[in-house]
Amino acid sequence: MGEKNDAMLKYLEDDHRFADLLNGAVFGGVQVIDPKQIENVSGNYTETEEGGKDIRYRSRSRDVIRRMKDSGTILRLVALEAQETVDYSMPLRCMNYDAQEYFRQLRVIQRENGREGNYQNASERLSGLHRTDRLIPVYTVCLYHGIQPWDGPLALSDMMRFEKDDAFRKLFRDYPMLLIRADEQMDYGAFRTPLKELLAVLPFRKDRKEMREYIRKKEEYKRLDRDTLEAIAVMTDHRKLLEKAEMYQNEEGSYDMHEEMDSFFMDGVEEGREDGIRALILDNLELGGSREQILRKLEKYFGLTGEKAEGYLERYSREEGCMV
Repeated sequence: MGEKNDAMLKYLEDDHRFADLLNGAVFGGVQVIDPKQIENVSGNYTETEEGGKDIRYRSRSRDVIRRMKDSGTILRLVALEAQETVDYSMPLRCMNYDAQEYFRQLRVIQRENGREGNYQNASERLSGLHRTDRLIPVYTVCLYHGIQPWDGPLALSDMMRFEKDDAFRKLFRDYPMLLIRADEQMDYGAFRTPLKELLAVLPFRKDRKEMREYIRKKEEYKRLDRDTLEAIAVMTDHRKLLEKAEMYQNEEGSYDMHEEMDSFFMDGVEEGREDGIRALILDNLELGGSREQILRKLEKYFGLTGEKAEGYLERYSREEGCMV
């Protein structure tokens, strides 16, 4: 699991943000989930694989799972899987996680029934279930927060190779995936916590200039809480925001991102410039350009002094193992 995934999951450990993500992105702003009714649940499952005398155990873990209760009654389980990269097996993964949760619930009921032993007939004894026993429904949501557009499957059927004019196709039982795409813009007015400010900047990660302009238009970025500031810093690759955080803290204890936007934009410009310098050097090395030719181009196209051009050439040619 990557650093950005860890940062996102840490941010969503807060019950109010977790509820806000689902209420805003899944239910369009309708307050379906009450954060006061959320409880943590273990998301660890153990599968057994029997082979002769050997029994192998395989552990699986969910990213986040919460139990929703009302007046002490468990109504449902909601799980979250965060993805920084596109996973082309995601619908099947979600289905497997859900199945493991149902099997876990089944084992709990069967153990309890086995201790009591009050089966009414052979069918109940065979299954370990009473006719009236019920499982708690589980809903898995995938939060994709990568930079590249999601081009993976949205349902189990998208992973299948169906034959043309296959009569069995209508019998296939699909498993659609609940996908939240943070890489593209959504209705941010549907959110009620600072999660809105975090999600709103993610589609701008490819263009720092647009991100700067967006943030400067929004007053909310003048009063960010520390958790949201840290999450934005990690998710947008802007570590300097944390290094200088105390400089932008106001009397109320919140943080003003507006003041940091100029240096943030210039960091992006400088990164782009470095990428251009590196590309020029490597392209010319591949084409067999001489040392003098490359240095002249660096001075001409990037306005570098002879000394700086020499430094870049030595640095990037050494990285490629082709000194000139």
